[in-house]
Amino acid sequence: MKLSTQLLDWYATVKRDLPWRKTGDPYAIWVSEVMLQQTQVKTVIPYYERFLDRFPSVEHLGVSNLDDVLAIWSGLGYYSRARRLWEGARYLIQNLGGIVPKDYETLVKIPGIGDYTAGAIASIAFGQRVAAIDGNVKRVVSRLLAWPEPIETTRSLRYFRENLLKWQSDQNPGDFNQALMELGAMVCKPTKPHCEDCPLAQFCEGYFQEDVQHFPVKKPKTQRQEVTRLTFILRKGNKIYLQKRPSKGLLADLWELPGVELSQDDLQNFTNSPSTISIDTYLNLFRQAIPESGYERQVEEDFKHGIEFHGPVYYTFSHRRWELIWLIIDLDKNYGVGWDDREVELTRSSLLREKQGKYQLEALETRKSDMCKWVSSEDLRLIPLPVAFQSIIEELVTF
Repeated sequence: MKLSTQLLDWYATVKRDLPWRKTGDPYAIWVSEVMLQQTQVKTVIPYYERFLDRFPSVEHLGVSNLDDVLAIWSGLGYYSRARRLWEGARYLIQNLGGIVPKDYETLVKIPGIGDYTAGAIASIAFGQRVAAIDGNVKRVVSRLLAWPEPIETTRSLRYFRENLLKWQSDQNPGDFNQALMELGAMVCKPTKPHCEDCPLAQFCEGYFQEDVQHFPVKKPKTQRQEVTRLTFILRKGNKIYLQKRPSKGLLADLWELPGVELSQDDLQNFTNSPSTISIDTYLNLFRQAIPESGYERQVEEDFKHGIEFHGPVYYTFSHRRWELIWLIIDLDKNYGVGWDDREVELTRSSLLREKQGKYQLEALETRKSDMCKWVSSEDLRLIPLPVAFQSIIEELVTF
């Protein structure tokens, strides 16, 4: 029996009942594939359903405000996926009449759609005979072939694609691709694979060599960067100050509690003797976190009354781990200088941009009110804030 026949027979019997498998809508399939990247199925399902309820079509998504998209996405993580999805929808509206194209070659040209997503949409929604190679598929194929090289290389990807197209079903390329993903998720797992239950065991070189878990071969991981971030909580009555992060880099376009990643020298001072750190040092860090502010005099007065640290709490990204400590600065809510809720004129301002683990000031033209705002503690959960700040928010709301 052919490999594809064996795999499809197995898939027809055991496939999970998932909402995106009940539709042929290429937009809905696109949304599901983006959400499923680096996220478990059980986590994705409620987000997928809410997202499609709020943005049921390319047109609905593309004409929406990015903040609204990020708010619906809030809690799912890897927010750049939401922004790229939104950018892709806008591209389709502007260039293709809001229609998702049928072929891989056109799909891959859309902003935010890479090789894997284009392959998934083209094969599942339109029956095009192309490969869709995600992490699960790489693992399965590397074991089937007992592939001795790191799977991240261009050579490996090309060889995997060539073999997948040899194996793939002519009649059901979409189901074949989904079946391989299902096999990787349910049977050919990263650790403790269930080889005795695998429909492809008879085709698997890794199984014959009794060395399945040696595959896939991967490049050594780079060490995750450990970073301490000092966060400043500006509070006026029950309102909290938020500012928007740049459109590129970590947590792009999300609202944040402003802060600054401490240098090694600053961190050593904080660790060894925080009580001896001068107010000027704290003010300098405050200016780095909030480059333009009319609150410095109030902040300085607050610092003179004593500085109390809160935390730490920790949050892990794919490439770095934040240790979050924070200061709460209560401002006079009647004090009129500074950024507030009113619309102001177009002005030259600065943003703190993260670059290679450091923050740098980046000049840009923008409305201040587009980049900062005061939000009541009751409304904080309505803002697309990164999950990294949730522990801080929970403490603030209980004060």
